[in-house]
Amino acid sequence: MKKLIATLVLVGSVSFGWAQSKTVQDFQNKYKDDRDAKVVSLNGSLFELIGSIASYAEDDEDSETIARIAKGIESMEILAIPMHKSGFDSKSMDDMRDALKKEKYEELMTVKEGSNRMYFMTQGTESQVKNMLVIMREDEEFMVMSINGTLEMKDLAYLAKNHKNWE
Repeated sequence: MKKLIATLVLVGSVSFGWAQSKTVQDFQNKYKDDRDAKVVSLNGSLFELIGSIASYAEDDEDSETIARIAKGIESMEILAIPMHKSGFDSKSMDDMRDALKKEKYEELMTVKEGSNRMYFMTQGTESQVKNMLVIMREDEEFMVMSINGTLEMKDLAYLAKNHKNWE
């Protein structure tokens, strides 16, 4: 599951205009200042830099795709909190997913490994992803990752198809 998170961070750092979910904002406001919270905030300037670096490779489709994706990201935020602090259980996670669906988030993928759960939710259209959320509950930690901006589906498809070439 941790490899999957690393891949998502790569996709996010190589991904997404943003109107933050009220559900996610409430969660972040509740836990971001907790001494046990792990908080990572990346702004668009970092992704602009990544896009600029990637765009220097001439006639390289991988680099061009990464540059387009990176330039589309406005921000990324990750907040992780120990389960004993969050009090999140399966029902709480289901409640959060239901609230996000009311905010017009669509669940793209679910990953289950034992009692661990990971959900990928997005807003957008058939051709664009806007605002991606990754919600994860592991044995000892609950995490929400928000990727904010706009990403073209064709670029995501390219990454999915060609990621094996990068190993």
